[in-house]
Amino acid sequence: MKKLANYFLSFLMLISLIVPFIPSKVYAMASSFTYAYVDATGLSFRTCASYNCSLLKDREGDDIYLNRPRTVEVIGYEGSWAKIRISFWGYEYEGFVAKEYLGNIKTYTLDQNYANGLRSKGFPESYIEKLCKLHAVHPNWNFEVVNTGVGLDEAVNAEYSTIYRNLTSTTDYSMRSSDPAAYVNGSYIQFEPGWYAASRSALKYYLDPRNFLDENSIFMFEQLSFSDISEETVQRMLNGTFMAGSFTYNGQNYTYARAIIEAGRSKNVNPAHLVARIIQEQGASGSGTANMDGGDGKIYHNYFNFGASGSNWDQIFAGALSYAKASGWDNPYTALVGAAEDLSNGYISCGQDTIYLQKFDVVGDDKYWHQYMANIQAPYAESYRIYKSYWESNIVDNSYTFKIPVFSDMGGSTAISVLSNNNNLSNLTFNTGSLYPAFDSSITTYTLEVGSNVNSVNISAKAAHDKAKIEGTGDVTLSSSSTKKDIIVTAEDGSKRTYTITINKKEASKETPEDVIRYAGYKQSGNNVSGFNIGTSVDSAIKSIKNRYQSAEVKMYDASNKEITNGTLSTGQKLSIKVNNVEKKFDVIIYGDTNGDGKIGISDYAKICDTILGKTSMTGAYNVAADTNHDGKIGIGDYAKVKDYILGTLNRLE
Repeated sequence: MKKLANYFLSFLMLISLIVPFIPSKVYAMASSFTYAYVDATGLSFRTCASYNCSLLKDREGDDIYLNRPRTVEVIGYEGSWAKIRISFWGYEYEGFVAKEYLGNIKTYTLDQNYANGLRSKGFPESYIEKLCKLHAVHPNWNFEVVNTGVGLDEAVNAEYSTIYRNLTSTTDYSMRSSDPAAYVNGSYIQFEPGWYAASRSALKYYLDPRNFLDENSIFMFEQLSFSDISEETVQRMLNGTFMAGSFTYNGQNYTYARAIIEAGRSKNVNPAHLVARIIQEQGASGSGTANMDGGDGKIYHNYFNFGASGSNWDQIFAGALSYAKASGWDNPYTALVGAAEDLSNGYISCGQDTIYLQKFDVVGDDKYWHQYMANIQAPYAESYRIYKSYWESNIVDNSYTFKIPVFSDMGGSTAISVLSNNNNLSNLTFNTGSLYPAFDSSITTYTLEVGSNVNSVNISAKAAHDKAKIEGTGDVTLSSSSTKKDIIVTAEDGSKRTYTITINKKEASKETPEDVIRYAGYKQSGNNVSGFNIGTSVDSAIKSIKNRYQSAEVKMYDASNKEITNGTLSTGQKLSIKVNNVEKKFDVIIYGDTNGDGKIGISDYAKICDTILGKTSMTGAYNVAADTNHDGKIGIGDYAKVKDYILGTLNRLE
């Protein structure tokens, strides 16, 4: 028995030695992968392994061509073709290229111990494999966690709450927001010329660091404190741009490359970052804020566009010039050093020391508001410029530190929906009543006032996008004095928007002649009533009003104030409505009918022309009818509209 106990004790001791080396959890990760570099310019990227296959297209429908330097992952071969996976503007694509155009093809083994080290730093599992691949290719690179303390969806909601905080210039409508603050009546709002609010899914995609853990994008997370790179490297970045040359400062000749390095060294900013930011803001040719006439005999420079904001170019330029003047940036050298100082003091020293964190302020206690740029794709564009310059200067394998944000709740992988997010209505109509406010796709709450005798209302609606679905239209029974009805629009991507209409019956004793006109579906403004179709008969107009409001007394009079019951409705006639013992006469307006015959013809066209030339004039209802574009005057626009109607190129003048 004692011998058995000794054996058991020895077994326990053996187990105690083994257990510490047993991992608590086994993670699935590839053991190896193959990388290559594109060794060409304008390399075709095809859908299958043949020159007869079509080119792959990006999200905006443009053909994808690959240029060096571009890293790709080789995932297979078909004859002389390689099947590759690339990251392009943050999206992953798979396709084929001719193998002969790939250089430095090499298979790497992933380091499981390094993976465990990343886990111990706090990187989630969804980061590990991508970072291990980067480490295998660039063992001198160092990755550090930046804990945001918030969930990814929480950050998205906070960023999205101010719609103009995140913009895109893409022509891909699925990346644009169609929320009420960003889209009105069929048009996306431009918050800056050519820039639109990003959709929620696009924002989340660019906010998610996991989508940019590849060699071409990782530099958006590079720590931006000063790095001693050569003037040759900076000059290479500037070649082909408006800063390729030199300027004079204090009697000395400076290349822009030298000035940028001195600015970066003195203000503790990476010179490569300064170049990437300038080109991001100015473009290769320089924008209007690069050299601004101050009106005081000096030229001012605002390469980083500090203070440049507004809904039009004049406002943007004025803001940039004012900032540059106040800063004394009347020489390229002072402008570069001053901007580097502002960038350092305003962002880098405050913990926003990566390109990503300057776009997305997700660190510190007071998040989201302090962001350098609105462009959600700027971090990608700037990081690729830095990577390209390092690669061309053969310093891409140097030691760099990358500070990568981690959110407390990452969720699954993110993707930008290719489905439309447009859940707007383009039209909302009723068979009776007066809608307040007037329909606007960005407004979701309305009041419809109807007559006291109305027991049901028919609602019609049209979606702004042909793949959106609408619920809630049709006949609505009014069982009380106030009835609420929701119209729900579901976009192609599943997002919903609800338009709520409160239908109120007006008390019979308080109804007015104006109410009767509006309930009948016509337009009333002051003493004028319009909205009739050309050729409408007098008796049908009277009947349509009586059918909608039977207790009203409705009569029509001609221009000489004689009651009429038939004929064609025309400008100059008068509509009389009597309700609750109150009678009021309104001038009938048929837009374009300037001579009162109920038709629109050459004589109306000629009368407007003569009025413009000063040969004649019109008064009263006829003058209103001639103002077909409703701008308060008779002019060439009215003349053109009537002409188009006569020629048949315009269906209505109302």
